[in-house]
Formats: sequence, structure tokens, C-alpha cells
Amino acid sequence: MYKKIITVLVFLSSITFAQAIGPKATIPQIDYNFTHVPKGETLSHTYVIYNGGDKALTLYDVRTSCKCITASLDRTELAPTDSAKISVEYTNTGNSQNLNNYVAIRTNDPSNPDLRIYITRLNPGNKPTLSGMPNKSSDSTKISAPPSIYFPEDSHNFGVMKQGSIGDHIFKFQNKGGSALEIKDITTSCGCTAALVKSKKIAPGGEGELRVQFDSSGKIGKLSRSVTLYTNDPKHVEKTIIIYADVVMETK
Repeated sequence: MYKKIITVLVFLSSITFAQAIGPKATIPQIDYNFTHVPKGETLSHTYVIYNGGDKALTLYDVRTSCKCITASLDRTELAPTDSAKISVEYTNTGNSQNLNNYVAIRTNDPSNPDLRIYITRLNPGNKPTLSGMPNKSSDSTKISAPPSIYFPEDSHNFGVMKQGSIGDHIFKFQNKGGSALEIKDITTSCGCTAALVKSKKIAPGGEGELRVQFDSSGKIGKLSRSVTLYTNDPKHVEKTIIIYADVVMETK
């Protein structure tokens, strides 16, 4: 099953890169809901932008639609398959409610020169309800603790690999919270990487498995790739796993 997934991903990736001309800016998650931020408080969130093209991607500058939002990039030049982090902070000043705002990144991607990340701000007067934390019902006096994802190991080095070989590794993780942990989505930074979870729902105290495969075909040198899990853990809405490899040509 996993070999079929790798084959399909590599095939689709080859088509994508064959069609790609120049830089290509992509963000797996283009919106984030800063739900019920109390007045006067600040909440932060980190987005990731990838270069899915075949030329260097330049991130020129960042601007926001509101003074209550600040944003910064950790890097501005991305080689093909590289990524950058965009740190965003929203402060609830109490001046507006139920509005959509955005962060705009000016790029050299001809098809997406004004890349936008959207931010939803909800009415701060409502009672907070975090994802994975149920409301207290009329016949209940206790609210369950939210889920909490924990990886004893959040990176793996495949070491030296012969070009064309496939690395395979299983990451184990736990739900240390008080309610069910849900894996809502999984993204990878490259078509050469495939990731699957054994189960998308983990009971409190339960253990899950994330299987990651890396296909080194067409790759060379010291590389790193990322796998991002999107969860209902309010403290780890995004959990990123990193894999490393040193790909060498097979000597004849």
C-alpha cells in the first residue's frame, strides 16, 4: 500500500514539476481562526509557505489589513522545495468584531504575486470554546481537558542513502490529554515524501503511529523534508515532523 502511495506521489510530483515554470508560492493552510481572543490579549500562530516551483521564490515584504495584526518572515529567499515560517500575532483591541482580516505577502510568483493569509476574528464577548474542548452541559459539572499530542521523537535522520532508495520510518505519538485527539489533515513539503497515520482518532492515553516514507529518486546531497499534522489539540494545531537524509550517487 505504501509503495503504491509513493509511486502515485512521485508520478504526480513529476507532472507538477514538469509543468512548473519559475517560482510557485503555496501555503497548505491559508486561514486561521483566532477564536474568542479576550480583549487586550494577544494570540500568535505560525503559517508555513513552500516553494513548489523550479526557480527561487522571493518573498519581498509583508503587510497586514489591521494595526491589531503583526507578521514577520523568518526568511525571504526559498530554493525549490524550501519553506519559510510566517509568524502572525493578533491583539484584540475591542474595536471590531466578526471581521475577516488578512496578511499579504508580495512574491515573485507570477501566478500569485500577492499571496494572502486570512484571519477570522470572532466576537470576544462569547464564552470561549476551544476545538476539542466540549461545552459544559446542564447535567454536567466538569469539562474534559483538551487533547494533547506528544511525540517522543519529532525528527529522524535516514543518514546516508543511495540515490533511488526509499527510507521508511514510523514515528510513535501519544494523546496525553483528557479527550479524543483527532488528526484532521497531513501535508508534506515535497512530493517525494508520503505520510500516513494508523488511526486519525486517538483516545485519551492512547498511542498512534505516523509512517513516513522518503523517496530519494532524483535527489542529491544533504536534505531535509517536513511533515505537518493538523490536529484538534489547541496548543498544537499544527505539529511538524522533520526528516533528514544525505543522498549520494551509487558508485558503479
